[in-house]
Amino acid sequence: MAGGRFVGTAVTATMRAAAPGQDGIPVSELHRAVLAAGQPAVVVMQDLDEIPGAGAFLGEVNGTLLDALGIAGFITNGRVRDEPELQRMGFAVHAAGLCVARSHMRLTAIGVPVRVAGLDVAPGDLLHGDQHGALRIPLAAVDRLPALAEAIREEEQSIITWARSSDFTVEGLLALKRVKH
Repeated sequence: MAGGRFVGTAVTATMRAAAPGQDGIPVSELHRAVLAAGQPAVVVMQDLDEIPGAGAFLGEVNGTLLDALGIAGFITNGRVRDEPELQRMGFAVHAAGLCVARSHMRLTAIGVPVRVAGLDVAPGDLLHGDQHGALRIPLAAVDRLPALAEAIREEEQSIITWARSSDFTVEGLLALKRVKH
């Protein structure tokens, strides 16, 4: 389940749901971390279970609370529930899929490095997400990013325009020797 755009500061957490445990911490600790991060915040939650997705942290109740705190996005390698309700909220959700229940869900840590869908995230990292997924933006690149994005957009648009024009030839395409996509 990937959808919606966001840019924001990472608030990280870990959770488990496959089996009962006594290692849970209050959800209010996550709420405090979101408030401390400032706006916009993106919650990044790693499901630590051997097979992630036995239960969901994010559903209508936790989603409504996080929406009230103004988060921009929620990313997890686990699953979420209450999809129709989540789609009406003011933040983007990127998850491995849907599940039926919370199960034995509990938060196990807040403000720790996490790995979600191959993305390593530390608290405070700058994140961007859209319908294709999410990525971390190095803070050192932020000032250069608009110019780089525009240069890429212009290059891609010139190739698309040429490919759709009467000037396009297979020989011209094969002669390009492009290294990038």
